[in-house]
Amino acid sequence: MKTMGILTVATANLLRHRLRTFVVVICLVVIITPFVSALALLEGIKKEAMISVQEGADLYVTMDMYGRNGMIPMEVADEIKKINGVLKAVPRVISRIYVEGRLCVLLGIPLDEIEETVKIIKGELPDDGEIVVGRALAKALGLEVGSNLSLGVRVTAIIDHSPFIMKRVYRVSGIFDTDTSIWSSDLILTGIDDAISIYEMEDFVSDIAVYVAPSRLQDVADTIQQMNAYFRIQSKSIAKQYVKRGFNRKGGIFVLLYTFAFILAIPVMLIVSGTGLTERKKEMAILKATGWQTDEVLQMAFFENTIIALISAPASVLISYIWLKLFNGAFIAQMFIAEIENIAPFRIPVQFTFGTFLMAIFFSLIFTLVGSIYSTWRTATTPPAEVLR
Repeated sequence: MKTMGILTVATANLLRHRLRTFVVVICLVVIITPFVSALALLEGIKKEAMISVQEGADLYVTMDMYGRNGMIPMEVADEIKKINGVLKAVPRVISRIYVEGRLCVLLGIPLDEIEETVKIIKGELPDDGEIVVGRALAKALGLEVGSNLSLGVRVTAIIDHSPFIMKRVYRVSGIFDTDTSIWSSDLILTGIDDAISIYEMEDFVSDIAVYVAPSRLQDVADTIQQMNAYFRIQSKSIAKQYVKRGFNRKGGIFVLLYTFAFILAIPVMLIVSGTGLTERKKEMAILKATGWQTDEVLQMAFFENTIIALISAPASVLISYIWLKLFNGAFIAQMFIAEIENIAPFRIPVQFTFGTFLMAIFFSLIFTLVGSIYSTWRTATTPPAEVLR
């Protein structure tokens, strides 16, 4: 009963000082909303990355080049196809390339594999000397079916003190839909031979994607490794570990940096929460004079902060949901997804979890407690006569 009485007094205090309560809630919402949005974005991107890995090949084979992934002969794919348990082996050329000042991903695979990779919404599948691009990239560069696009631009010589630039021009044969994936928003697809020609790799490829029957995965991996000791084999499980480690590290760094931001913003909360106000001190002095104990005053302050946190956290999550879902993470998504505009041309992956909500409540509560609990304790331990003087 005593606890309920203290809770009633705490609620009455918040209602009596509506303006101060409103200001504190607004400040918390402004601080917590970007934090919640970032966590939801990270979880959404991580989930989509895991889906992409899961839907990818079972093994990726490259050559070891000074401890890094190096090019592998294209003919190795034909040898891998002969192994018992291999469903298919797809040679790939994959790289990042600047196209008219925009960073894109170039993927070269056999022409018969392109139809299974993307859904063409305009035009047709590429032939030799042709490419297909994503709808977002086509819109950004003003490309249509039949447009020409220069790829593989490089300086080959200096003539009369001027660089001689070699360009390879490719025809856009089709446009595919990329709204469902951030990984293909800036993707350019072409045939494997054209991709090899762009980089002058001479029958070498970036890697070979190997699809294997589940029961034969380890046997196939061992057989491939026995073919050449310098082969580097990465399984789907290793790729998942890399993805998890990368996003967990990025999330941890963000939480750490935002924690420092919280600490720097504490002085603001000390001001807006009413710390040092004579009226607030007098209220607590009167409570002490009427028989309240120090722990009861502290409990009242804790209830006040808890109520504020329980109001601020759901409000922050709601605003974050509207920001990310309805406005597609405008002006914040580009902080976590490289090379996109202020408003992404594709649907931003977002995932709100129960843990995100708990984090919002936790930081809201910690923030308000740090801003008021110490001053409350100082006032509660001071003789009432001295405070009221």
